[in-house]
Amino acid sequence: MIWNNGGITVPDKETAIGTLEEEYVAFRELIVDLPEAAYREVMLGTWDLDHLLAHMAGWYREMSGAFARVAKGERPVPEGVDYSNADAWNEKFAASPKHGPAALDDFDMAFHQYDAAARALPEALYGDDPASGRPRIGNRLLGGAGIEHLQEHRPEVAAWLAGRK
Repeated sequence: MIWNNGGITVPDKETAIGTLEEEYVAFRELIVDLPEAAYREVMLGTWDLDHLLAHMAGWYREMSGAFARVAKGERPVPEGVDYSNADAWNEKFAASPKHGPAALDDFDMAFHQYDAAARALPEALYGDDPASGRPRIGNRLLGGAGIEHLQEHRPEVAAWLAGRK
């Protein structure tokens, strides 16, 4: 865990983005060689891999915009937008998935957009805020949609893969 939780040090930009990339590679390695038919197997509630990847890609795209807004000095969340009902957002993102390897290509493209947006944010917006003791916005935006999201779904995918052998 890289977030300020019980005294754990929040990393600088380079470390945070490095962790994001490591988690992405570990997640992607699980699925990169799957046959096309595997993407249609229900594996997480009612979702197949196509839907899971579309959901994750949706969050990457949404949070890429948040990074861009913060870089311009704006709030990460646009006026009138509420992310508190994550289930509704998840369903929206998963509603129109690409299929098979195209789903993985879309996931990759969205991840690289998110990674580039994170890299464009200044170093000063990463690490700990000494005044509040909280992670700065760069770390928070890398957390939920990025590092923690990959950490959440990697064991689920691994369990599904282990069960299909």
